[in-house]
Amino acid sequence: MNECSRRALLKAGLGTSLAGALGMPAFFAQTATALTDEAAASDRILVVLELSGGNDGLNTLVPYGDDAYYRHRPTIGLKPDRLRKIDDRFGWSPGMAGFERLYKDGRLAVVHGCGYDTPSFSHFSSMAYWHTAAPNRGEEYGWVGRLAEGLRPGGAPNFVVNIDTTQSLAVRSRDHTPVVFDDPERFSRKGFSQELPLFQHVAEGSGDNPAQRYLRDIARSARDASALVREAWARYRSPVDYGIVPLDLPKVAALIDAGLPTRLYYAAYRHNAFDTHVHQGDLHARLSPTCRTRWRASCGTSSGSAGAARSC
Repeated sequence: MNECSRRALLKAGLGTSLAGALGMPAFFAQTATALTDEAAASDRILVVLELSGGNDGLNTLVPYGDDAYYRHRPTIGLKPDRLRKIDDRFGWSPGMAGFERLYKDGRLAVVHGCGYDTPSFSHFSSMAYWHTAAPNRGEEYGWVGRLAEGLRPGGAPNFVVNIDTTQSLAVRSRDHTPVVFDDPERFSRKGFSQELPLFQHVAEGSGDNPAQRYLRDIARSARDASALVREAWARYRSPVDYGIVPLDLPKVAALIDAGLPTRLYYAAYRHNAFDTHVHQGDLHARLSPTCRTRWRASCGTSSGSAGAARSC
């Protein structure tokens, strides 16, 4: 909401491809490009935490100063006297003391009205639109993947990490092969036992034709990345209490602490936990402090992640 916070957000997250996908005016796209170049030069790290299922933003930062909010939400609307007010229009949900402190300290920015025209109202289509930042276009690559291409053209090993059981569309890239893992201790090239010697042979083999080089590079990348991740996780110790649901943030912190060349991390609160279709009042009240606690913990990581932008 203040200029410094907006600048930091743009510096960490917006490149030419993303600016174009969002239909930004030319002057804004040029600014985003300049900030991205500055981010690349300073080796900033972007950590994206997706609240899978769709958090209710209007009951997170409540527009209590707008009568339309209460007209359309006669049951689940949060009353003004319960909110953590930041001005005469908006207030945080009651449980979000951590967000309130971050905002007052100038470490949190809020972008209002993130959406797209003529929404499809399809959960699956909408998720694809959010992951690609390209509504109604059938974009093949994700916004994080395109950002990686802008920051490091041609690709680079271990530049993008996606912590999940399967790769998100958001990190799919033309040039970069994201490192995707769930359990660091069991992270290795998957396959039948009969196939594993073949994977090792390919990684250590030689060959000059393009197909052989491609297979060899992929095999080596997978082998080396899994070894780096397992070693980083085994060595990592943290004084931060991430609570009952750590949201994969300790895994991110471990890789940052180990000095991996990763500049883009993508993790998600899984299983559509924020799909609060029924009993939202009580459920959302419990989920909001959970997100708040994790955010506060992640902002207290070591200097290796200084200046990182986080989405929650």
